[in-house]
Amino acid sequence: MWTSNTNQTTTPRTTTMTTQNWHHDTAIAVEDKTIDQQLQAADLDWTVEMSGFRYGDRYQHRQSETQVAFRSDTGMFIDTYTNRQPWQNREIIENFHHFCSESDLDLKVENIGSLENGKRLFAAAKLPGVTDVKNVGDVTEWRLLLEDSHINGNGLQVSLFSNRLICTNGMRQTIRVGNKTVSHVGTFNRDRINQLLEAAIVSVRQQEQEFEKLAEVTMSIEEATLQLVSAFGHATLPIDQQPQMIQTALKLFQGQAKGSDLLSAYKTAYGLLQSVTEYFNWHAPQRGTSQTQFASVLSGNRGQKMSQFERQLVSVYC
Repeated sequence: MWTSNTNQTTTPRTTTMTTQNWHHDTAIAVEDKTIDQQLQAADLDWTVEMSGFRYGDRYQHRQSETQVAFRSDTGMFIDTYTNRQPWQNREIIENFHHFCSESDLDLKVENIGSLENGKRLFAAAKLPGVTDVKNVGDVTEWRLLLEDSHINGNGLQVSLFSNRLICTNGMRQTIRVGNKTVSHVGTFNRDRINQLLEAAIVSVRQQEQEFEKLAEVTMSIEEATLQLVSAFGHATLPIDQQPQMIQTALKLFQGQAKGSDLLSAYKTAYGLLQSVTEYFNWHAPQRGTSQTQFASVLSGNRGQKMSQFERQLVSVYC
């Protein structure tokens, strides 16, 4: 059920069992920091610099309208720009704050961070409500996720990020207006921002309805195995030869996952979904930095597989 944060009642363990940050330690808390302090704390106190684009075996050729963008502190290559000026970190962060302050919901940026060594910046603002599946203390918070990038072709993006408190399973969710998915946002004003936020709340409520329906579906181990194999495995192989992901997800489903004993998740399709999201958030093989892992949760392989499995369960049971 969607409830106001001010009226939220949860069991003590929904907070004490939260041991991970939803952003995989890739962001800092804004709190009362100035913009300068935010940039410094998030390791974003550098600028995008430009130099001429040269090529040839002795770099004797130059393309006048194209320049190379790089970080001022490390010299790391960012991208090549053609007839454009760089969008600086300060401008991006200020834009995130402006977006939230212009809303009727009085949103505030709570976290800022970066991915891909500073090429992508993001900010998160908590929406004023929570989802408590089956009203048993299985609470999910929702954040408005704003992203911008120094890479060509990537403007301001807006999406949702769900965070189940008991296990800190996170998953990106799209915002829809009618049958259209909202992702990139060009110029915006107060009316446009509030239209997006209204669509975000509608998307949250639709997601909540799907969670509630999945929580009503009792699921046996055999049926859970069938769904996992259908999504991630090989139908002709015995369970002990299936990918490790399936074997781990089944163990999580059978009681090892945080919150698997709650009435919302115990032997339910919703519990199976959370077992899969917990696997991809916290149990999948760790490759690269925390930034790499969170980028995968947001828009890479991990995020795609979580969304794919959610759509599969919704299509079968909702």
